Order: sequence, then C-alpha cells, then structure tokens
Amino acid sequence: MNVTDLKKQDIAKITSLKKFDKRFMNRLMDLGIYESAEVTLLNVLAFDKLYLIEVDDIEICLRKEDALNIEVKKWSIYLLVTRM
Repeated sequence: MNVTDLKKQDIAKITSLKKFDKRFMNRLMDLGIYESAEVTLLNVLAFDKLYLIEVDDIEICLRKEDALNIEVKKWSIYLLVTRM
C-alpha cells in the first residue's frame, strides 16, 4: 500500500522509502518524511496528480510519482483509540 491508496483523513505509518535514491530520500527526511513517521492524507489535488499530506503538523504536497514510492501501513481504528 502507498500514499495514493489512502483516502482523505486516513492515517498511516510510513513503512518504506527504499524506492528513492539516497539524495531525494535525504530531502524527504529533512521535511520529516521518514520510515515509521505518521502521515495523514489531507487532500488530493490537480486531477489526482498532487497529494497533500501532513507529517508532524507540517503540510507537504507530493507529486503522484513520489507518493507512489512511499509505502505505508494504514492505522487500524483499534490502534487510534488505544493511542489516545
């Protein structure tokens, strides 16, 4: 599953960024996108070509090509309730 598979307001945990080259992965990590980070899909824009996500209270817009390469695991409702 990747970011493009999420629906609006879905919360997921990033499981892999291995499809990126090291330089781009470092840029993502500078923005707070790293393995095990919690990500929320806020909106899909521009005819499904841009994905607005939130990571650590920071909103970031990703191109679809990049969002496809961020593998995630969707949080279950049980985990969300027990986390609070």
